[in-house]
Amino acid sequence: MLQLIKFFTNNRYGLLFVLLEFIAFIFVLNSHSYHYSKFLNSANSISGSILKTSKGIHDYFHLTSQNKLLAQENELLKNKLQKQASNLSQKQGISADSLLKYNYISAQVISNPFRKRNNILTIDKGEKDGIKPNMGVVLSNGVVGITLRTSNHFTTVLSLLNSQTKINAKMKNSPHYGSLEWNGNDFSSVQLYDLPIQAHIKVGDTVISGGKSVIFPEGIPIGMIKSFEKKNKAYQNINIHLFADFSALNYVYVVQNKLSDEQLQLENQSQNE
Repeated sequence: MLQLIKFFTNNRYGLLFVLLEFIAFIFVLNSHSYHYSKFLNSANSISGSILKTSKGIHDYFHLTSQNKLLAQENELLKNKLQKQASNLSQKQGISADSLLKYNYISAQVISNPFRKRNNILTIDKGEKDGIKPNMGVVLSNGVVGITLRTSNHFTTVLSLLNSQTKINAKMKNSPHYGSLEWNGNDFSSVQLYDLPIQAHIKVGDTVISGGKSVIFPEGIPIGMIKSFEKKNKAYQNINIHLFADFSALNYVYVVQNKLSDEQLQLENQSQNE
């Protein structure tokens, strides 16, 4: 307490000067509307900038939870669209089973060594969430891969960027099919093989999932043709630029085909006859 009294005593003139300056400043603001408005504008600008910065910092540290909520909402919307399509099909006399065969499960990618030639992802959903091996994994703008192994809470995914992955794909504006594979070079591009020469293609054409297996629905966008060659009346080196950015995978969707077991059982029986 004595130190505080001593401080005020030693600095009384300086403190008095500051107090008088502050009082004079208040008088100027009150007597001049122009200065007062300028002061308020400056104060509002500063406080607005502080609030904006604070909001930005808050949003940044809550991006993970926000993205998780968005993924869950998208999962619900996808499944809701399936049900609405089923209701419409019943009114039009179309089989509802074919439209209700797919269900979507959102999951977060927790491991993604995308630069490796044999890339295997890990996601944070597993058997307890209804995931099994050989299910498709997709984004809204691309195919990601195929589930490989599962535990109760996790699943490994054979990425599209894996030399062992082969996915049936087709041209969006053509019925012709090919096999989508990765040559291990550029993680933003894959290659399309075995496309018949009858398919008339050009740079910029869109490639989509073919739907010729129980893994992926037909029509999921994959990428666009960025270059190709014709040799000996056949296509070679068809390079596809991927829509999905494999260096920034976060939330994905596992495709659950609820009729896959029935289809595979029937096909196996037919092959064994």
